[in-house]
Amino acid sequence: MFYPARMNSVVIGIHNRWLMKVTSALHEQGELEVIDLKKTSIDEVPRSPLEIPREDIESIIKLQFRLDRVIETLEPFEYKPEGIRSILFPEDRLPAPARFDFSDQVIKAAEEELESVSEVISTFEFLKKNRELQQVTRERIENLHRLKLTGIDLSYLAPAPFTWLVAGWMSKESLPRLEEWYSRAGTDEMFLSRTENGEEIIVLCIGTPATRSLLEELTHHAWFSRISLPGTWSGQAEAMIESEQSSLSSLAKEEEELTALLSSMAESHVISLRAVREELGIWRDRFEVSRNFGRSRDVVYLRGWIRQKDTDRLADLLRKVTDDEYFLQAQPAGSEDDVPVRYDNPGWLKPFEILTTTFSRPGYNEIDPTPFFAPAYLIFFGMMLGDAGYGVIIALVGWLLYQGPGRKDESFRDMSYILICCGVVDIILGTLQGGWFGDLLPRFFNVTPPFILIEPLNQPILLFQIALIIGTVHINLGIFLGFLHNFKNRHYKSAIADQGIWFVLQPAAAILLAEFFGWMTFSPIVKNIAIAFAITGLLILFVRNGPMGFFSLTGFLGDWLSYVRILALALATGGVAMTINILSEMIAAVHPYMLIPAILFCIAGQFFNLAIQTLGSVIHALRLHYIEFFGKFYSGGGKEFVPFYEQRMYTSDKR
Repeated sequence: MFYPARMNSVVIGIHNRWLMKVTSALHEQGELEVIDLKKTSIDEVPRSPLEIPREDIESIIKLQFRLDRVIETLEPFEYKPEGIRSILFPEDRLPAPARFDFSDQVIKAAEEELESVSEVISTFEFLKKNRELQQVTRERIENLHRLKLTGIDLSYLAPAPFTWLVAGWMSKESLPRLEEWYSRAGTDEMFLSRTENGEEIIVLCIGTPATRSLLEELTHHAWFSRISLPGTWSGQAEAMIESEQSSLSSLAKEEEELTALLSSMAESHVISLRAVREELGIWRDRFEVSRNFGRSRDVVYLRGWIRQKDTDRLADLLRKVTDDEYFLQAQPAGSEDDVPVRYDNPGWLKPFEILTTTFSRPGYNEIDPTPFFAPAYLIFFGMMLGDAGYGVIIALVGWLLYQGPGRKDESFRDMSYILICCGVVDIILGTLQGGWFGDLLPRFFNVTPPFILIEPLNQPILLFQIALIIGTVHINLGIFLGFLHNFKNRHYKSAIADQGIWFVLQPAAAILLAEFFGWMTFSPIVKNIAIAFAITGLLILFVRNGPMGFFSLTGFLGDWLSYVRILALALATGGVAMTINILSEMIAAVHPYMLIPAILFCIAGQFFNLAIQTLGSVIHALRLHYIEFFGKFYSGGGKEFVPFYEQRMYTSDKR
């Protein structure tokens, strides 16, 4: 638990007739990271590339592309519950069972699925054209209503032998631009008519064919919108409006029918389409992973990484699949190997791995800080927020998210779990600090919260002292872990000079400072030992780091004082919450009718304080670990362990 999982480097050899069965079994087991055999230095193993079934891969890729297109087309028409309930409690859909043992089966199934939805694309194209026609018809109706105000015959918009007419509209603000254009044209062969329509101006400009270029220039201006209608139309606009509205109604009815048809197709086929698309991807992965294999005449070889405790399971799997026709060589990872890192924490601790990885994944031979990080992070968060009422809300929100979207998304589930833990710890520590939405209980209900041990606003010095004690313990834990890491790796000089001296300097400094300020008195022998330890520690520090040793001292002091932020955030949470309560009380005291606004203000203010202070507690609790704690022993930089495993969302391999 305190180190990443111990890994074995394995080399597997099987008869080539077992290739796909073994590949499928390894894919389902999902415990082996396959690495490229051609990039290894194992001379005893042939590294000739394995022939890849390109025709199958090409068929799978083409089918995936076609399925993606159909699924993307149908997804907007799929029924999806709306509202907050659908987010917190998404509909459960049982995954479809995996149905295929051979690649040709899944290829055939994909082709059959595509055949069953062959009308989807054509139907959607009809729907797109329908919507485009509706948009054009709406624009025509709008323009006909504009032309209706002018009383012009629609046939005049068509080109004539001796005249050229341009119709359009613009905003009133653009009128000076129109007048400027007309004045600049400088010709008496054009006539301009303007009709106001609310904030718009309908413009009719007629000229001779000689002025056509000037009229075309008008239509190209951004402030002028030209009205274009079919040249065959004639008569007054009222008659065409009725005709176009009738066409629009027919198009809308046709759209409803097409949408209903696509919705029906989505309900009938989307689930099965996603399932077969997923299985195509799984078989494609199985084919493509063989690029990393090697072969001789009859034997296929592969190499990978696996946890030591999973090696026996791997051997059992190979024995079962190949009828004992295999060999397996396993060797513990060496210090010179580029070993992938897989966490090895119990289930209750696993969700916190995401916070460690956010900083950096541990190296293979490095201490995994997660077991130390998780409890300290929760304690820091609870002390900083320090309000049990806020903790109840946080835990409730975390539980709702865990029961809702957390069931479908692993990362979301981990963050929801962390949120629940933060809420529970905040309830406990907030109760001990007497915070229930600030001083809401005693101020408005005359109720004294129970189990109070320390009140930050009334006992800031005590909380200040506790914060420094916590900082001392936390920093020294980091130093001790760094000492153990160096000692284990036989870096004795670093263990003594980088970590060991602090266990000498700190007690010596504590004794000398306590004596200097008169807090405590010590015997001469104790003072002399403290002076000797201090001098020895400083000499080692400055010999090791040179002049930069001074900054090591100031840096240590800064890290230690940084834990005072626990006090600062606790005071901020309680102080802002109390201020909100006081203001709410003042609003309610103005008039009896102000009681409801006062309650609303109190609720809104408390939720605002909850959001701001929770964000601050999350960030600063992380900072105390990422900078003050990790800086004492942890560097990270490990390579992620990526097993060869089936990623299933819509299907299940439990057959």
